[in-house]
Amino acid sequence: MMKKRLGLKKIVERLTGRKPARNAYAKTEVRIHAGPEDQSRFQARRHRLANLKKRFLAKKSAQQPEGYGRPTGRKSPAGMYAGFVLLTVVAVALFWGVNGPERLYKGIQSIAFFKVGDVEISGCRMVSKDKLQEASGIIPRQTSLIGLNTVGIEAQLSTVHWVKRAVVRRDWPSTVRITIEENVPVAILNTPGSQDAPLHYIDMKGAQVMPVIHGADVDFPVVTGLMELADEQQRAKSLAEVLAFLKKVGNNDPHLPAQSISEIHVNQVGEIVVHMVEYPFPIFFGSGNTNQKYSRLVQVLRSLYKKPNAKELLSQIEYIQMDYLNDKVLVAQGGSG
Repeated sequence: MMKKRLGLKKIVERLTGRKPARNAYAKTEVRIHAGPEDQSRFQARRHRLANLKKRFLAKKSAQQPEGYGRPTGRKSPAGMYAGFVLLTVVAVALFWGVNGPERLYKGIQSIAFFKVGDVEISGCRMVSKDKLQEASGIIPRQTSLIGLNTVGIEAQLSTVHWVKRAVVRRDWPSTVRITIEENVPVAILNTPGSQDAPLHYIDMKGAQVMPVIHGADVDFPVVTGLMELADEQQRAKSLAEVLAFLKKVGNNDPHLPAQSISEIHVNQVGEIVVHMVEYPFPIFFGSGNTNQKYSRLVQVLRSLYKKPNAKELLSQIEYIQMDYLNDKVLVAQGGSG
């Protein structure tokens, strides 16, 4: 039996071409083929291990505190910056004590970057920009745009003569823009019974916009006699005729511009009498049909200006009556009857 085993060993050595190492354990590969019963036991075992794993994971998740979870992502840079700024402000406020916020606010106002560098003013015609800037209280390179009281500045500017309304707005980082809406006077009303001033500017609606102060612009037609009418209805009617005439002369016809009218007088019965700057004769408009009478007066003056001796003819006129026989104009000249 021993010889038979040695013979087999030599046959293996010849076939493989190598000899096994002395004193070494021979490695033998053993394969076990499981039967149907072994496979069912193996699958049952795997099933039990899977159930144990599920129970372990469920127990572990139940022990975790509510709301616990992995972070979903990093915080945004804007949120981190805002939080940093808030913490900085709180820290500075706590460091400075009770007056910390106020001191911090004043510190921000002192930053040169936010100082007013330019004041732009528009819409003003009667008032100079220098006067408006002085009234605003804004000092360039000293006043800060932060904390600028725009409402208070608008109220200050509204107290300036000719200013009807003012709008102030910031244009960051260092510009203030002021838009002015001025009152538009068309005449000066004589108000002898007024306590503040005997003369007031009136607009196209007849409203007294402001008193005429010393040194103010008086290059407007003066309306006299209107406030002396006792009857309020007659006064309102006469005022409407005066405003209609002022609207017509506001078109600045070359033969009868607004600058050529010096006075619009309202007599005791409410009739209008017009006086011109260059000529001393009165023009009696009467009452009613003011627009039509104005057109006729322009035609009369145009015809007179075309005459070769226009200046001589105009100097001889004593008066012009616009309501002569309702549809006629009477030009009365001295020495001609």
